[in-house]
Formats: sequence, structure tokens, C-alpha cells
Amino acid sequence: MSHVIRIPAKIYNRLEQHAQGFDTPANVIEKLLNHYEGLTNKALESSEKRKKDTTKYIFRDSAYGKSRLVHAVIREHVLANPDISYEELKHLFPKSIQGSTGVFNDSEYVEEKYKGKTNKRHFIKDNDLIQLTDCKITVSTEWGAGNINGFLQSASSLGYEIIPSSDG
Repeated sequence: MSHVIRIPAKIYNRLEQHAQGFDTPANVIEKLLNHYEGLTNKALESSEKRKKDTTKYIFRDSAYGKSRLVHAVIREHVLANPDISYEELKHLFPKSIQGSTGVFNDSEYVEEKYKGKTNKRHFIKDNDLIQLTDCKITVSTEWGAGNINGFLQSASSLGYEIIPSSDG
């Protein structure tokens, strides 16, 4: 619902001095409120970044969130390449794509690293583990708008077609 606020021309002229480009009076008032409330541009940008990106991705006729998409592609790649080792898979999907957690890790390493913690940051259920020639791996659950693009590029370079869904 919109409200009409009547202000004297003198105050409107002062507001007008703070306008830039296509600012509306409401935008200028919002800037002044942000300033008065101590909200810096950096804090406002940070709160925008915290909004959850709920984009879904279509892979092999199924829709996935980011974490489950990564898991599905890694599982698919291992099924198509049953002789692949940990090092070979790591070469295709390097840790740097995801960040500090890595795209996947040896399941024994994850169990030890996150022993006693409830959030292990990986898919750790038995049916989520993926068997390679030299170990079982577990895929990271730590995916968001800031790191999914690197994974999408790697998957695309291997021929996997992944389509962002407009329903996200």
C-alpha cells in the first residue's frame, strides 16, 4: 500500500539535492533512512548476498538443488567411468571449484575430521557414498551461488548438460 506524504517545497528541494540519476523521492528517503539507521552500503550488499539462491538445475530429466546436483553428476561420472581413481576424479573436479571443503573427499577422512559434529558438510549416508577404485568418497553439501558456476563449467567440459530451471 502506498502512502502520500506532503512535504514543503523547501524540504523537497533539499531531498532533490541528494538524488542521482533516476532516483525517486522514495529512493532518496530510503537512502536517508539507511544513513540515519547506520546501514552502510557494505552492510546492505551483505544482506542481499545472504538471500538464499533457490535455483534448481535440470540434469538427466530431474530437478536438483545445488548440492544434490553436484552429487548426481559425480555419481553419474563414476558410473560411466568405473575404473576412475580419487586422483583422476580430483583432476576433473579440483578442490578449488568448491572452496575450503572441496567438491568431494575420502569418506574416512570426513568421518575423522567431523567426528562428534552433527553437520559433516558432506553426504555421509551409506547410499550417498560413491565407490572409486581406491576409496569411497562423499560429496560436499556446501554449494551456493558463489561456487556452483565453477562446478557447472567443469561438468559442461565433460559433456554433461545441466540447465538452470526458471522455477528456482
